[in-house]
Amino acid sequence: MKADAEKAARAVFARELEEVKPTKKELEDSVMDINHLTASLKKIVPKDIEIRVVGSVVRGTQLRGESDVDVFLLFPKKYKREKITKDGLDYAKRLARASGDTYEVKYAEHPYARLFVRALAIRADIVPAYNIDNIEDMSTSVDRSPMHADFINKHLSTKQRDEVRVLKHLLKRQGLYGAEVRTSGFSGYLCELLIYQYGSLTSLMESASSFKPPVLLDPKGRRMLSDPSLVKRFNSMFIVIDPVDRERNVAAGVSTETLARFVLLCRKFTKKPSASFFNRGGFSSPKVKEMLGSFMRSTGLDMYAIATRLPDKSEDIVWPQLRKVLEMVEVYARSFGFSIYLSMPLVVGATGLLVFFAPKETFRTRMRKGPSVFIRKAQEEFEKAHRDAKGMLVTDDILYALEKNEYDDIGSLMRSVASGRVVGRRKDINLRNSKLFVNQLPQKETEAVYAALAKTLGF
Repeated sequence: MKADAEKAARAVFARELEEVKPTKKELEDSVMDINHLTASLKKIVPKDIEIRVVGSVVRGTQLRGESDVDVFLLFPKKYKREKITKDGLDYAKRLARASGDTYEVKYAEHPYARLFVRALAIRADIVPAYNIDNIEDMSTSVDRSPMHADFINKHLSTKQRDEVRVLKHLLKRQGLYGAEVRTSGFSGYLCELLIYQYGSLTSLMESASSFKPPVLLDPKGRRMLSDPSLVKRFNSMFIVIDPVDRERNVAAGVSTETLARFVLLCRKFTKKPSASFFNRGGFSSPKVKEMLGSFMRSTGLDMYAIATRLPDKSEDIVWPQLRKVLEMVEVYARSFGFSIYLSMPLVVGATGLLVFFAPKETFRTRMRKGPSVFIRKAQEEFEKAHRDAKGMLVTDDILYALEKNEYDDIGSLMRSVASGRVVGRRKDINLRNSKLFVNQLPQKETEAVYAALAKTLGF
């Protein structure tokens, strides 16, 4: 990055940091909250179980207003896995009952409890795990989390922790933050490792501008690798080897699209640093329908949104299914010659949305590709199967049938899809009795669609 651009970038980062770094009071309150929770747990948890707070709060990389607490109950290895799960949930429930707070059971590799501590106005995850010193002793994936905290606390400077905050903030604004299936983005730990690998946010962005898959990083040695066997081993084109566990790819959840968008973001920012990159996704809610309508008029695209009721299951289960149904609808539409320029799955409350933007097209006929004329049996069977075609054409040696299209336009196709007749059920996603919206949606759903558009198209 040129000297003047780097200076401008640092000025932008400094201004953004003032907005997202927790205030002194918030930091002090976090310490008090941690002390309160650990003291309360010590009254409940046996002495051979270590209470350890991990996560961005103790690593000093949390954003303002996000000082929730991750409390690990570290059991000795003598306990069976079923017991640490059962006892961990029991201790969390007892803590909630004693304080009159609410909780819910969440699921990762094994169940854990999420407490909503009203007196402290925070959320606290109580996670059972094993107390280990060596990664070889790991029994569950969460066992290494305290080791992650140790690595970051040992290696990141105060300035670098602030740069992690700015990176998280930027990625959130760009819709690239979060390791959950919905986002397929950067986790907090990955952000920390990237800043450690490159030393600063400007160096990271300068280097990322030239990323070309496969991208193989080894933060522990602060180096890039060129070992093709890693791609096959991790089945990924973006690999960031966990310095705590060499068998783990910290970037496994980052999709190719997310990586590409990050590279593009870094190129644009390093070329012309601006605070505008941190302002994405904002819009005036009362005007969002007008803004979405303006987008459709200016592009000449129509919007088709199929709304379906989602099952009461975790997003990690629902999202892959919703995305698969979206792909099935796209393939079906294209099989009849229709174009879909942009599509997106969305979750709004308990409703799943399959959103498609398509040009205004009418196809009363379509060309069905057949076999080579020189393959006699296949040619005869193709003509028999398409005996009602308007005619047969030969291009080079390939036979084509010119036949009536089942749908004149994509709107009629989408109505058929929304009825559940052509795609139907995909595990937990059932399109039967779903509802089709054309070019307009209720306010809440419109906001979700426009926010997704802003993220995807960069406006």
